[in-house]
Amino acid sequence: MKLTQLQYFKTVCEYNNITRAAGKLHVSQPSLSHAIKELEEEFGIPLFYRLSKGLTLTKEGEILLEEATKLLNQADLLVSRMNVIRKESQNVKLGVPPMLASLIFPGLLHAYRSNFPDARLQMIENGTLTNKTMVLDGTLDAAIISCDGSLPAAFHYTDLIPFSIYFYVSVQNPAASRASIDMKDTAGLPLVLLAEDSFLTSFLMQYYKTHNLTPNVILYTNQIATIRQLVENNTAVTFLFENILESGGNISMLPVRNLPAIQTKLVWNASRKVSSATQNLIRLSKAHYQQPPSPK
Repeated sequence: MKLTQLQYFKTVCEYNNITRAAGKLHVSQPSLSHAIKELEEEFGIPLFYRLSKGLTLTKEGEILLEEATKLLNQADLLVSRMNVIRKESQNVKLGVPPMLASLIFPGLLHAYRSNFPDARLQMIENGTLTNKTMVLDGTLDAAIISCDGSLPAAFHYTDLIPFSIYFYVSVQNPAASRASIDMKDTAGLPLVLLAEDSFLTSFLMQYYKTHNLTPNVILYTNQIATIRQLVENNTAVTFLFENILESGGNISMLPVRNLPAIQTKLVWNASRKVSSATQNLIRLSKAHYQQPPSPK
């Protein structure tokens, strides 16, 4: 017994006529008659009375129609459910820190959409620390994060791009005339920093603490536009990756001495099954951001 045979049987029951049912199903009359005959032979019972005016269900046929209807409805539900699962498996929830949303995500989204037009890459904007937690609890499929060292075994990852930390000041600030700046010279200045769940802020605060420096933070925010405005009008200074705020005009960008480059990575949960869409994102990231080996 096949679902196609049951569908044919159900359609014949609707019309009580092989010719009309065949027209509805777009199959030949002999093919439809053969399918009904196969069902009768398989169960060893007649399903229809063949009358001059058409077909009439036998008692056994009525029972089969009732059960076949239930089974076909269940099959339709299964198909609908699997279609939903298929669509869900093509969606990737990707955590992205505010800074990296402009540095990495646009290029990654363009490449992903070009290669996988049916998939959907949804950006969830949070700091690195929050994104790592959301990857571990399954809220996110993957995340782009910043880090300066190895990651716990709970994560699998692929490297993306390293970024240097720069110090941004208004051109009206006396520090703007320097070629570079040392961290000890920034502690007393009014700082606006990214939110406290960002890796960069956590990294800077740890540096200040390790070197017995007390930073003067006046605001934490993930709004890059707010940070830009406060720097431009010389209300505050800030640390961000290179070219996050446009240098020239009202803002100067200074290298920071003795700070390492910060690595960015695409991470995912090592203990969770990765969807095919997320696997595609991982493979694309490895190809798109593959770093050539350093010359020996």
